Amino acid sequence: MHKRITTLLAVAALTLCLSGATIAQTTPPPGAMTMPPPGAMTMPPPGAMTMATRDPSAAPEGTYRIDPDHQSVVARVSHRAMSFSVVRFGVRQGVLHWNPANPSAITLDVTVDAKPFFAPIVYKMPPDGAPFLNVAKFPEARFVSTAVHVKDGARAAIDGQLTLMGVTRPVVIDAELVGAGRSMNGTANIGFTGTMAVNWAEFSDQPMARMAGKVTLMLDAEFLKD
Repeated sequence: MHKRITTLLAVAALTLCLSGATIAQTTPPPGAMTMPPPGAMTMPPPGAMTMATRDPSAAPEGTYRIDPDHQSVVARVSHRAMSFSVVRFGVRQGVLHWNPANPSAITLDVTVDAKPFFAPIVYKMPPDGAPFLNVAKFPEARFVSTAVHVKDGARAAIDGQLTLMGVTRPVVIDAELVGAGRSMNGTANIGFTGTMAVNWAEFSDQPMARMAGKVTLMLDAEFLKD
């Protein structure tokens, strides 16, 4: 009887030791980084997402709309020919009619919120005020393409009309295909980068516009197929 009790106590002690070792292995110390258990993370369905390629035909013909999570317009404005001030804008909406087999049929229509973002810099004269962009009167800017001229497989010049501060003038975007493929949920998508040079004095008669002269806009955007 005594021998049996001793055996049971030994088994119980071994079980507690094994349980303690398991807890020590699976329970991280306070503040340690933890990974979600298998299956808790949302993963794309097998075969849905594809690696991006610079082949334009990887994005099929159709209508694409801008991805609000992956877009930006950055302006570099000369400050008295000594340095550049940088502000950023968000795209409100954008529609791309994509046709890799017939580039002349490609069209682009993008509307940008004119409110600039420039934190953490605090300018003495806010860029959205009347002497500059006058956002209260002109809350948005719009680019509508008129022609696309392919330079090679990944670069193109996009002619279009830019409406800024109530004035419309012809401009050109020097665009480059960054990648085409499929998003995490399997939707066809395509991304571009580009630059646009704008003579601000052609859109405003404010003294600040004449002082700034040409403004370089850096454009980045992904589009998702409808």
